[in-house]
Amino acid sequence: METKITIAADVNGDIPEGLADEYGIVILPQYYRFDRDDTVYGDERNLSSAEFFARLSGGERAYSMGCNPQRVRELLEPRLAAGEDIICLMFSSALSGSYNTVSLVARQLCGEYPERRIKVIDTLNASFAQGLLAYRAAKRRLEGRSFDEIVQAVESEIPLANLWFAVNDLKYLALGGRLGGVSACIGTVLDIKPVLTVNEAGQIVARNKVRTLRKAVAFMTDLLRQKQGGYPELGIVHSGCEVLAGRLRERILEEKPEGVEEIIVSEINPTIGAHIGPDAVGVVFLQRPDANVMERDAAEQSEICCNQALSCRGSLNR
Repeated sequence: METKITIAADVNGDIPEGLADEYGIVILPQYYRFDRDDTVYGDERNLSSAEFFARLSGGERAYSMGCNPQRVRELLEPRLAAGEDIICLMFSSALSGSYNTVSLVARQLCGEYPERRIKVIDTLNASFAQGLLAYRAAKRRLEGRSFDEIVQAVESEIPLANLWFAVNDLKYLALGGRLGGVSACIGTVLDIKPVLTVNEAGQIVARNKVRTLRKAVAFMTDLLRQKQGGYPELGIVHSGCEVLAGRLRERILEEKPEGVEEIIVSEINPTIGAHIGPDAVGVVFLQRPDANVMERDAAEQSEICCNQALSCRGSLNR
């Protein structure tokens, strides 16, 4: 009898609920709270995107928390007990401790179910760049690929996964010292809309700067044209700004990117939203394999910052 495989990802993969349900992807929750409210949200109790970003815009500060080990166990153990193996794709370990948390739970469960296999993968990425890898893994599972084949495919695509996004206000990244090298000059750059990405180490770094989000949309569309590798899926992510996300989608459709069969629009969840704020928008894609080294060098040279160090190296989940 063929062993069944479960694909799991934490909520920071920003996989749309309908997509997760359709492909049977298990979502591991993370949590958040506000400075004016002791309520912990993120699992059975949650806020809509509109409610969450309205509270941020109203001056409340949100704090994120990683995966709860007991809840992870509750979601994964029944799969093992049912004879399934598990592949879990996690948010960058450079931005959250959740990869380590889930890895610890997985080791414990493997000791209790030695006949089963659990692979916890650090995607070194965020939002739907992480989610896209999980989505493609779930597709491969439905195609009948083996556990090892799926793991190998995911690991080969991690260096190709791109998330590029622009934030409307740097203050959310700056709070708590999450923008290295920027504290002394944050006042001078608040009118800039930095275009950010996740680098090879899984850290958020700035690669370009524009004056408006409209120009950021144009930049990301041009980038997509240069780097997109002809894969069938593209993603658009946003934090409560459907109009801007729609504009980005229209620009992409006008370009008619080669090989693209679907554009998945995903709303950024509150545990990431706490750190980027409302009205951020971005694009997700897999780049050409041969573009990696050549264009990485070019991107490194164009990295912009105060004191050449505008980067987000702190943990998103503390």
